[in-house]
Amino acid sequence: MAPTAAVAGGGVEAEALLGLLQRVQSEALRAFGPNDFDPKLYVDLPLAADASAAAALASLPRAAPSRGEMEAYISRYFALAGSDLVAAADPPDFERDPPGFLPRVERAEARAWALEVHALWKDLTRRVAPAVAARPDRHTLLPLPGRVVVPGSRFREVYYWDSYWVVRSVPYTLHLRIHP
Repeated sequence: MAPTAAVAGGGVEAEALLGLLQRVQSEALRAFGPNDFDPKLYVDLPLAADASAAAALASLPRAAPSRGEMEAYISRYFALAGSDLVAAADPPDFERDPPGFLPRVERAEARAWALEVHALWKDLTRRVAPAVAARPDRHTLLPLPGRVVVPGSRFREVYYWDSYWVVRSVPYTLHLRIHP
């Protein structure tokens, strides 16, 4: 079975990666404690090396690994969260000063704020890194063909439902802000 089909179809490679990420998440919770633990982080970590990460995890102490041991393990065997997406060129339809409703906004502060929000589209536009297609067995992200918009902050990947609501909420948010 091809790696892409295995990951997309839930094959052995996908199950192994997901099992490893679940164990890493459990060990990280034990090592960092509930106050310094972000469960979202670990599912976004692409493997930096082959399956040796699983063997190395098994060699960690059975008692809760220390914070230092866990940090060293993660930095050695995983790439940074979000590194499977890279900045994309500006969206082809992006206009710095969009025509339409914005010139009709009378309050200068509201217009300036709307332009700041509009400019975020450039910062949130990504494309899938070539490494994802080359080694899909190391990623939880599917290799997507075009540009995507990410929610931002600690949400570094594209999520269909989030993307839908981001697009739907921008005109509503602007309407609230412009017409208090």
